[in-house]
Amino acid sequence: MTLSFRAVARVLVLAVLCTALGACSGAAASPAQIEVSDARIPVPAGANGVAYMTLRNTGGSADRLLSIDTDVAESVDLHESMMQDGSMSMQPVEGIALPANGAAVLEPGGLHAMLLNVDGDLGEGDAVDLTLTFEASESQAVSAQVVPLVEE
Repeated sequence: MTLSFRAVARVLVLAVLCTALGACSGAAASPAQIEVSDARIPVPAGANGVAYMTLRNTGGSADRLLSIDTDVAESVDLHESMMQDGSMSMQPVEGIALPANGAAVLEPGGLHAMLLNVDGDLGEGDAVDLTLTFEASESQAVSAQVVPLVEE
């Protein structure tokens, strides 16, 4: 069987396209891989505290942080700070998007985790265990350092 130059060229072009698009191999994006760094909690000034950290997704699939749990607070809510009518306010968020090969930063004036009704006295240098629950990835245990309030 003899193939014409055009037939061979078409087959090669289709093979290259299928490989590039992953359509022929059924290749899927790599799963989300979440790395947590710089987890910290400024010394609470009252009954509530706040947790900040950086979440990096080094995988090829998006994910979302859904919740954070800890034994040192009655509950933890995910919030976003924003300016409204000239004053800063906080709004609860249902989750925090972690784009593929991207990051989300929980920081003052932006996304953060509110620790409501903190139990006991948290002091500078204490470590607080947090459990982060994600939509697609497995939950992660993280230790957050209690840092001076003046850090902000």
